[in-house]
Amino acid sequence: MSANETREKICEAAIRTAARDGLLAMTLDNVAKEAGVSKGGVMYHFPSKNDLISGVLTYFGAQVEGMVLKRMAEDPNPRFRWARSMLSCLFPEPSAAQVTEGALPPELLENFMLAAIAAAVNNRELIEPLRQVGLRLCQRLLSDPDDGLEQLLVWLAVDGLFLWQFVGLIRRDEPLYAEIGAALRAKVGLSSAALSSRSVSGRSVQPEEGHR
Repeated sequence: MSANETREKICEAAIRTAARDGLLAMTLDNVAKEAGVSKGGVMYHFPSKNDLISGVLTYFGAQVEGMVLKRMAEDPNPRFRWARSMLSCLFPEPSAAQVTEGALPPELLENFMLAAIAAAVNNRELIEPLRQVGLRLCQRLLSDPDDGLEQLLVWLAVDGLFLWQFVGLIRRDEPLYAEIGAALRAKVGLSSAALSSRSVSGRSVQPEEGHR
């Protein structure tokens, strides 16, 4: 295994560890155990815990950005393309058998983001790599004169959902969570037949008129 492959393996293990235990609770030892490498192997790439946190946040940001851009490139409809790409990562088709190769599972994405929010409460500087990704994506969005602001509002709605989870106002397994996901998908024209006809909490979510 090459040095780059080992580094990626460590970062992926750190994402799983942080999503499960919390970013600040993550240690070189438990990441080494999760990755199946020695502690020395982790320290070769990340000499300290702060280096590991910075490295995994940079890796996670690049992975998420890559997932979104890949989906954008595969979407022939330019309207709301960014929002559809983001939402397909977090609220995939119910019939999807497995996560796209190279993509992070939705629950892992969310749990890691919640871990990052918790870490930011203690030290905002820790999540600087994610802030840089956010700034790039925001600039990309606002460069779209037609739908940029509306897509930004969708992004803010998703961030609000993360915040609600963080403070205990909603859980991923609640019907309302699925309803919000279906409504956001419908707003950007992403609803499949399964989602658009599905009734959640007694209400049927249908695509908006402009996206049918």
